[in-house]
Amino acid sequence: MLGIPLKEIRETAGIGQSRLGEGLCDRGVIRTYEEGRGEPEKLFADALVQRAGKTMNSYDILLDGKEYELVRQRTWIQFCLSRGKLHAAERAIQDYRVMPGTDDKLQRQFLAFVNEKLLRRQGASLRSRMEVVCSGMSETFDMKTLSPGVLEKRVFHLLELFLLQQYAVLLEEAGRGTEAVCWYEAFARRFGREGQESVNQHKLYPLIAYRMAEYYGKIGKFQEALPCIKKALELLCCPKLFDGLYAMLKEMEIKFREKLGEPVAKEEKDVFLQLKKFLWENGEIRKENYDPVYQESHCYSVNAMMLERRRLQKRTREGLVGNVCDPRTLERQEKTGSKLHKRIRKGLFEELGLSYLKYDRGIESGDYGDSLIYEQMLQAFDNGGQERAWYLYRKLADKLDMDKLVNRQFEKYWGTELRFQSGRLGRGERDQNLWEMLGWTMPEEGEEQFFSCWLTKYERQALISLAWDCEGGEIQRLLPLLKRQLHRNFNPVGQRIVAEYYDKLLYCIARGYLEIGDSVRAGQYVTLAVRQGAFGERGLSWGWIFSGRFPADERILHLVPFCRGIGEGNVV
Repeated sequence: MLGIPLKEIRETAGIGQSRLGEGLCDRGVIRTYEEGRGEPEKLFADALVQRAGKTMNSYDILLDGKEYELVRQRTWIQFCLSRGKLHAAERAIQDYRVMPGTDDKLQRQFLAFVNEKLLRRQGASLRSRMEVVCSGMSETFDMKTLSPGVLEKRVFHLLELFLLQQYAVLLEEAGRGTEAVCWYEAFARRFGREGQESVNQHKLYPLIAYRMAEYYGKIGKFQEALPCIKKALELLCCPKLFDGLYAMLKEMEIKFREKLGEPVAKEEKDVFLQLKKFLWENGEIRKENYDPVYQESHCYSVNAMMLERRRLQKRTREGLVGNVCDPRTLERQEKTGSKLHKRIRKGLFEELGLSYLKYDRGIESGDYGDSLIYEQMLQAFDNGGQERAWYLYRKLADKLDMDKLVNRQFEKYWGTELRFQSGRLGRGERDQNLWEMLGWTMPEEGEEQFFSCWLTKYERQALISLAWDCEGGEIQRLLPLLKRQLHRNFNPVGQRIVAEYYDKLLYCIARGYLEIGDSVRAGQYVTLAVRQGAFGERGLSWGWIFSGRFPADERILHLVPFCRGIGEGNVV
């Protein structure tokens, strides 16, 4: 039911149960979760998977009412902090403290993480900030043994690493620069061992690199600073990282290169100055918004999803539950968002054509090796290895149980997409296949109504694939559906929870309006994207634009105020 093969992930990483739970729980609790005899709360599940070296980015996460509201509140706190809304952030933190389910180690670590950010923005003393950070760290490890060497000795979850990073920065601000640099270098060594995926997920190396390079710059060691700056800039060209920090590092790189006598092209400096001007003037306190956030993507309310699907399919409670449960159980769940027994949830979700797993990876298999093949397939596809991706896809498609809906969706979506990308399938047939797949769970009757509800992983991917390069009459059909999806839940909190998907929706809507000749409306959606930070914090980042990796329509870029003054050759 959990959907995370925790035991296999842990064993593949070579981590024992006691080591995985160090400071969090004893090995008996880990065994309970690994044997499927319980479901950990979301932050706890996240921590265990992060300690085993994996991320949660690829999962759709279905949460009961209480857990979903906690995710929304955590997201809202960080949104307020990133926008400089300090009074709202302080109230949100106070409200979070009294919400049910917030009195455990991980919740207190999250509160320490955001409280330090708040105190920094409020100009609080170093001592008070250090006390908050140390109280958070002490929840899960012994402060008496605290030294940079701890990063070599044990596994960490994301909140622990965030707090350690804050601790190192505070040491530097307190005048203990040599000690702080020891921490920075220990972080760099750790991330070097873990690989780029982990660095990107943690969002820590670029900030660590900035602080370390800044320190080296103060003592004139420009040559030592440049390698970590360049590595950080490379990482910041990837999705999920911050543009304010990209600009700060780029400025430092140009300055240090010039100090070393290395010529910097005028065009490169001009592009950077345009970026800096845009981020500082058009962003909302972007210069301060460079530190990591605890991103919780693709989280959905079980209650909202079930209720929407039942009503859109015009099914009564009595008609849905059948032999699964009493109609009153479903009524109570819909009203309160209470947690359903896993057998009941499984039965109801299967009746509605949805995956019942709390963490939905994209395939359903009892073999962890299949999940590894799936990851390799996605990596091959992202890196342009179409033939390799096709080979791995066939290997999975021949093995998975196609009685399960999510596996049938996997086979249909990826079989179609991979053949289309390799030229073995035309656009018309590709689109027909994707519409057919959508029809399994979203009948064409009342089409616009169905696109006003939460979409599952393959439903979202199919919609974006159809819209990304649509043309002709298909635009007229797709624009209303895209707008339904966008405005269904386009608010600061919801947008942050599924930010990458909303970025793509905004791009596709703007491009659709351009295709039908309505540049005014296209510009409105691009402006909305810029104001929400959608082009600046996820997949369509400014780092991608400036590294020449952004595959956007040039007309979209020229609608963005910042891009109008830049030569075409410097953008795409």
